[in-house]
Amino acid sequence: MNIICLDAEFADNEELLELSAFNLAGEEVYHSYYRPENIREWRTDIHHITPGMVAGEKSFAARREEVQNMLDSAYALTGFAVENDIRVLTRSGIRGLEEKPVLDVKDIYWLLKGREEGMSPFAVPSLLVCANSLGLEFSEDEAHSASADTEVTLRCFNMLLEEYAAKTSLSGEALVRKLMESIADAKADFIEAGARGFVKVFKMGDVYKVKYGRSEETDRRNLLLEVAVADRYKAEYEIRKLLKKKEVADKYSVYKLTARLLDEIGRYSNEYDAEESAWCKKVVRNLSRLTL
Repeated sequence: MNIICLDAEFADNEELLELSAFNLAGEEVYHSYYRPENIREWRTDIHHITPGMVAGEKSFAARREEVQNMLDSAYALTGFAVENDIRVLTRSGIRGLEEKPVLDVKDIYWLLKGREEGMSPFAVPSLLVCANSLGLEFSEDEAHSASADTEVTLRCFNMLLEEYAAKTSLSGEALVRKLMESIADAKADFIEAGARGFVKVFKMGDVYKVKYGRSEETDRRNLLLEVAVADRYKAEYEIRKLLKKKEVADKYSVYKLTARLLDEIGRYSNEYDAEESAWCKKVVRNLSRLTL
């Protein structure tokens, strides 16, 4: 099973400056610098690749077929936050990457290490932090060279894959598919758990303040209702729509509510649906620009 671990450096996240690829045996099977065709100056504080360093190199377009052939030989790809590398490679003319299994080391790290510590899969620390937490010696001075980053990413990948394999009786492509499924399922569970919450109604004189939150209210003064919901984003969308005509002018989420509406909020419930939840979340986060 040929899995390629790769890392790339870019000019302002747009054009390739450097690409490194290792096989599972720890051999660097490809490395090259490139001269950007469209960008003449770029930030160098992360990767330290200056325009002068690549002035005499070929463009990526001139070397694209050798990269294509190398990646075509791979069954799967890995890297750290490798989605961005794949995005730029695809935009630069590399074909077929969307068809390959991708095992992102930051996702595997979250699944096996970060999740039990309450870490979000969308806020995994840097490669430097992950490598050091796995007991690998990797310093800031070494980081951000494509070859050094790829090599330590591969070491992290091999350690984590071995740990995951020990939990199953699988190997080869079946192991890769199972690991990808485990990551997807764990992320879905995390997102669903994060959608749960409460609808809270507070009495404020002759009007009512409605809030939506992930946790139960700690300050329960003036709290009239608190309703647990499976999806607080869907709840906010639907209740805001229900109460739209009762909103007090120039007061955010403050309403003049009738006994019937209060009863309707008190009896409100919903079910979680991933696509619906994502849509409702987007809407309620853009209420200043969208009309319910």
